[in-house]
Amino acid sequence: MPNPNKQRYNILKNYFNNSSIQFLQKESRGVNQKLIVIIVLSGISNALLLAIVNASITPEFLKNPETKYFFIFALCIGLFIYSLRYLMYNSSEIIEEAVDKVRTRLVDKILMCDLRTLEEIGDSDVYTRISRETASISQNMRSIFMAAQSAFMVVFTVLYISFISFQAFLISAAMILFATFIYLRNRKVLEQHLHESSQEEDELFSTITDVLNGFKELKMNRKKSKDVRDYFYQKSGGVRRTRTNVMLEYANNYVFSETFFYILIGTIVFILPVLASNFEENIVKVVTAILFLIGPLTNTVMQIPILSQVGLSVNNIYTLEERIDTLVQGSDICADEEIKDAAAFGSIQFENVEFSYNTPDGAHSFSAGPFSFSINKGEVLFIVGGNGSGKTTLMKLMTALYFPNKGRILLDNIVVTKENSQSYRELFSVIFSEFHLFKKLYGLSKTDPEQVTKLLKLMEIDHKTDYKNGAFTNINLSTGQRKRLALIVTYLEDKEIYMFDEWAADQDPHFRKYFYHTLVPELKKRGKTVIAVSHDDRYFGEADRVLGMDYGKITEIRSNRSEI
Repeated sequence: MPNPNKQRYNILKNYFNNSSIQFLQKESRGVNQKLIVIIVLSGISNALLLAIVNASITPEFLKNPETKYFFIFALCIGLFIYSLRYLMYNSSEIIEEAVDKVRTRLVDKILMCDLRTLEEIGDSDVYTRISRETASISQNMRSIFMAAQSAFMVVFTVLYISFISFQAFLISAAMILFATFIYLRNRKVLEQHLHESSQEEDELFSTITDVLNGFKELKMNRKKSKDVRDYFYQKSGGVRRTRTNVMLEYANNYVFSETFFYILIGTIVFILPVLASNFEENIVKVVTAILFLIGPLTNTVMQIPILSQVGLSVNNIYTLEERIDTLVQGSDICADEEIKDAAAFGSIQFENVEFSYNTPDGAHSFSAGPFSFSINKGEVLFIVGGNGSGKTTLMKLMTALYFPNKGRILLDNIVVTKENSQSYRELFSVIFSEFHLFKKLYGLSKTDPEQVTKLLKLMEIDHKTDYKNGAFTNINLSTGQRKRLALIVTYLEDKEIYMFDEWAADQDPHFRKYFYHTLVPELKKRGKTVIAVSHDDRYFGEADRVLGMDYGKITEIRSNRSEI
């Protein structure tokens, strides 16, 4: 048979070991002694206000009022206002410091991940955790400090009751402890509903992403659109149901707290006078004190569900961080080893390189390789192949965004490892088929605005966007225009190796011809290495070599500028 005392202890222990409190202890400079003193002073000032009010409503005082009580009353109000303002300001500072610390740490770890790790985690999950959960903590964690302040108000008010009537103190303290115990015990139900609601919201947001990103596909297929809409309705209904359950628990808690006070007042007014003699003269003071209790005690109790929500957000963030740490296992954390004179390389060699995509259960879903070939400095290399042939996988291996499961990649005689991978990557400037266009020219702080303007005119997009204050004024362009803007950024980066993933596919004949007949020869003339995924067989003569791919395998075709 479970021990009630032990059960009660575990509930209180879990409350005070709340992950929200642990979050503040770990992520911020912590709660200093002055802040604790301020919280205590806030409780004392509230109890003093109550004592002065009770002392001032006696018949004796009304006959002979004393001005000192007014000044003490004003002093207590001033102390209460100061302590409340100090508490709210400093608690906000502590909370935002903690949120900023964990947010920046997560982004740092994400930037240190390799690409495969981030793909396994999922960018939507990362975005949700960093944005929504940190916002929840920032908005709601202040409830810890407000609950602490209210709790001290309750403590000192109950102590004040003990000076008026010890019997009333015993009854009030016993009933408050019992009600708090019941409330904390029922908190698990609320936490379960909050967890279910969080999961439903994650799936709902994922479906919204599908609607927005797959809008064109949905417009082309009525049945697919209907299925997505039905699934969205299902998830939206799930969110409505779980959020309703949460609010129902909030309502139950609120009704419970309000009912408790009426029961407490009824006990003091109707039962205590029967049990205690000479209580009639103190009944007004005790009831007044209990009425003072309603605000802070209700506030304390109502903050508990909010703490549960914050605790869930904290756990979600730490779960994400733990997953990143588990998947990373040092992947790029030590990628600070420099390759000496990397820009002066002679060739890149692939030696029996193999790579496999693994499913969550460890099975291989797609394998590429083995690859054994070299890329010479200053050459133009075209990669061709159908969809799903492994071209993009090979590009990610070439750029060390993926690391081989077997074999090795060498820069001249230096093996490319996780430790020196970043130094190796700095050789490349890449435009992937699914690329992201930054509005600002990050990493190009010394860019000449006139040069950018000339390039915008060359790419015939100067009427669509401009370059001001280190950023493009508009990047909401067509796919072809966005690729031309990305080409400008790539050109400005001036790296040793240029890599293009079907850049010309979305260009009109004029810019397609410019790419193959002007840009590629110009880069080659400057000693740059050009690697391009292409389906334009009419331009294969511009390449020194063409690598054909099929089912993850590679076939080398030496073009020597002859017709393929």
